[in-house]
Amino acid sequence: MTDKGFLADLRRVRLSQLSQKIFQGISSSRSSTIKNFVPDVPVINVKDIVDGQIDSGNLNSITVSSRRDTNRYTILPGDILITCRGTVIKSAVVPKGLVGCLITANLIAIRLGDSLEPALLSAFFQSPVGQRALLSTGRSSSGQIALTVSDVEKIEVPVPPAEIQKKLSGLITSADNYYAAAVESAGLRRDVAYGLALHYLLNPNNPLPEVNSG
Repeated sequence: MTDKGFLADLRRVRLSQLSQKIFQGISSSRSSTIKNFVPDVPVINVKDIVDGQIDSGNLNSITVSSRRDTNRYTILPGDILITCRGTVIKSAVVPKGLVGCLITANLIAIRLGDSLEPALLSAFFQSPVGQRALLSTGRSSSGQIALTVSDVEKIEVPVPPAEIQKKLSGLITSADNYYAAAVESAGLRRDVAYGLALHYLLNPNNPLPEVNSG
């Protein structure tokens, strides 16, 4: 059975009914170069969403003109971020350790209630069905993504029973953790290989250590 056929059998609910809050990020016009009010605050942009996860290693910072703006645009762990401008639709769940960050106007945050697991909504938006749902409500004449909060509120998403949601969410979380660990391990192995190669090139008279290439 295709994912479309499977999803068609589930109860579908508008995001406006499933969410506590849906908001677009801060625009550049509301940030300030004056540092008298709120110091530099980390901000998440489209580039920081990589493979369905948020890469917090190289976040930019902005200075916000008022504490009110900081509170208005701050995301919380469990929020789902989606692209609302640009050429590529991305989605990710804000992890537990990431607090105090804002989002730019290129992203929309969805803060769900208790009826749907965040990991499932993010997975839905990354699926072909979810991508079509987003594109059907928010594409400009130029082919660029142009989603508004109102567009997102109208999207209907499948809602499995609570016990199924818990199992699927746990499966996704385990897979994401395994994927992140595998990527980190591959990166470390690559760094070691390049380091050994460079060491030998600079010191060709030294014996090359035995390395398992398997």
